[in-house]
Amino acid sequence: MISKSAFSAFSICLALSFIFALSALVPSPLQAGSASSEMIVDAMVEAHGGMTAWAEAPTVSWQDAFLPPGAPAPITAQITVEQGLRRAYADFPGTEMSFAWDGEKAWSQNWGLPFPPRFMALLNYHFLNLPWLAKDPGVHLGAPGVGKLKGDPTEYITVKITYGDGVGDTPKDYYILYIHPKTHQLKACSYIVTYRAILPEGMETSPQNTLIYDDFADVGGLLVPTQYTIYQADHSVYASATIQDWSFEKTFDEARMEMAEGAVVDTSQP
Repeated sequence: MISKSAFSAFSICLALSFIFALSALVPSPLQAGSASSEMIVDAMVEAHGGMTAWAEAPTVSWQDAFLPPGAPAPITAQITVEQGLRRAYADFPGTEMSFAWDGEKAWSQNWGLPFPPRFMALLNYHFLNLPWLAKDPGVHLGAPGVGKLKGDPTEYITVKITYGDGVGDTPKDYYILYIHPKTHQLKACSYIVTYRAILPEGMETSPQNTLIYDDFADVGGLLVPTQYTIYQADHSVYASATIQDWSFEKTFDEARMEMAEGAVVDTSQP
């Protein structure tokens, strides 16, 4: 017969074992003062599904309905980006517009948007894949900090992303990541734009806006945004997007890298 004291000790050991097993399934809270930027970003990447599946995907593709400032209705685009070389092409359902980016130049057909195709080519790719792009070559991570978002009591860990000289078209851009301290998921980013062709004359940078990820979905084990809203400094809505039809499996269409007759090369200045 098991004594009462032995049974109690066994019960306590069993309870502790359960707690330890459960804690292994829950991410450890991160603190800006005790974790490096690299550790924080690594935890963020893992929370979004890890690096391997994302980096080894042949392409990233999605359809977004983007409502830019002042537009009466969203602009819907079907975008495919090749991983690695980051070449891209897009079609706009319901219109005859399209664009392509071969890594050096962009061109379009029947273009009717106020933003240059070269600027548009990887814009949402960066917004939507930011957890993984924080590990890109040429990325510099600032020291961890803390920050809050309007109307949200959570104290997020912040990490600023900057770029080395010559990295991309606009190396003076930056992002400030807002990472949840417990789930390690990316909740928001503040950013500036330095693409000269879209800025008013005399301005070198846009005001800092904040993009908040409103919802996510699991696509093949990768946690990706399905909706975001961009706010200005006064918290008025600047733009928004709904994203669907995510895929990491499509084959990149090499034929789209050949300029079609009548296509126009984008000569805008980054």
